[in-house]
Amino acid sequence: MKNRIFRFLSAFCSIIFLMSLIPISNTLADEPVGKMSSVYAYVLNNYMYSYGTMQTEIAGDSFRAGDEEEYAPNGVIYSEIVNFDANSRPYIVIFFASSENKSASCHIWQYNDEKEIAEQTAALDVDYSALTDGQVGVFSLGSSNEKRYITYELLENDEPVYTDYYTVVDGDAFKYVNAPHVMDKIGVMDFSSTYFHPGVDVSEYNANLVGFFDKLKNSAADSVTYDDIAPRLSDNDEKQIESVLKNALSFTDFDIANYTSMEEYREALKIEPSSDTFYLISEAYDLGDEIYYIRFSTDRSYYNYALLRRSDDAENGYQILKVRTDCIPLSDRELKQIKTDYDRNTLLYKKAKNPLKLSKAPKGGNEDSNKTPVIHIDKILNKQTRLPILCISVGVSIALLTILWVYLYSDND
Repeated sequence: MKNRIFRFLSAFCSIIFLMSLIPISNTLADEPVGKMSSVYAYVLNNYMYSYGTMQTEIAGDSFRAGDEEEYAPNGVIYSEIVNFDANSRPYIVIFFASSENKSASCHIWQYNDEKEIAEQTAALDVDYSALTDGQVGVFSLGSSNEKRYITYELLENDEPVYTDYYTVVDGDAFKYVNAPHVMDKIGVMDFSSTYFHPGVDVSEYNANLVGFFDKLKNSAADSVTYDDIAPRLSDNDEKQIESVLKNALSFTDFDIANYTSMEEYREALKIEPSSDTFYLISEAYDLGDEIYYIRFSTDRSYYNYALLRRSDDAENGYQILKVRTDCIPLSDRELKQIKTDYDRNTLLYKKAKNPLKLSKAPKGGNEDSNKTPVIHIDKILNKQTRLPILCISVGVSIALLTILWVYLYSDND
């Protein structure tokens, strides 16, 4: 009997101890989720639209004065999610050059949870045209066990003149008076009045930056918690939806909410056909009340979406509510909000009398081939709660082992 109790308590203590380690491994990831990813993607998109994307034919190439092209480096070089606080608040950091301002810059943005918008935390701008002969400026990303840093170093004749260290604490940017201990440092860009050198690989049309941008878009798209009904659409409904989408490819950004009368709305739908080629429906989500969020791909972009109202009064059976092409997908939070907004819109047709019929299993498959629903859980454990949880868990394990020891060595009476 005692052996059974011993095995049970030993296994229980092991489970408690292992569970105490889970928060440590899951809460340090420098990754935005859901609406935050979408917001950060729009911030980066605005910089890329304003400044373009810096790129070189070969990794490591520089821009130099005296080359055939004018020495005016311009474009976003690099962007990364940086968790300065090493907790649950990741920031987006964007490095870029401005030919208009003749500056090399690092801008930091944070996500405001209450307003659900991005706010600029810091703007570090260096006028490279003011650097004298022999002077070189260097922007880098640094880190230690607990903190992340942005560093700006000024060199003169290859000798360091000074180094500024910046970090963010609870949403506020700080410049260190005394240099912190930085374990690792990666140069992002170095420059002078006569040359500009990206310290990161910007070749292949800056594939690294494009990949990071796509990760933000994918993170927003993957946050959707509605069931994907695309594999369960009937052939007829799929053809109907595709017909509507093909007619909507010419829209870059269309929204029924921008119109106040049905006449304005119908006139706005009259547009020349697009030269883009429709590929397929990627995902389809039922938002309720016969409103559907459809993601689709074309020969020009993988990231496109439309919001449609299924109605007996609409041509092809679906009314176009919103269309975005070559865009940032909607996050789960945005979908829930947009559904609420459309419920109040007076231009929506009446929903179809008969609900959309779906197959019980994806076409060409069976019930077992359905994907298991994924539950998205927001992280709630931060740096301040990890240590108490670990201590409590270890304490419980020690207490149980103590009780076990007393029991095993006590008299059988």
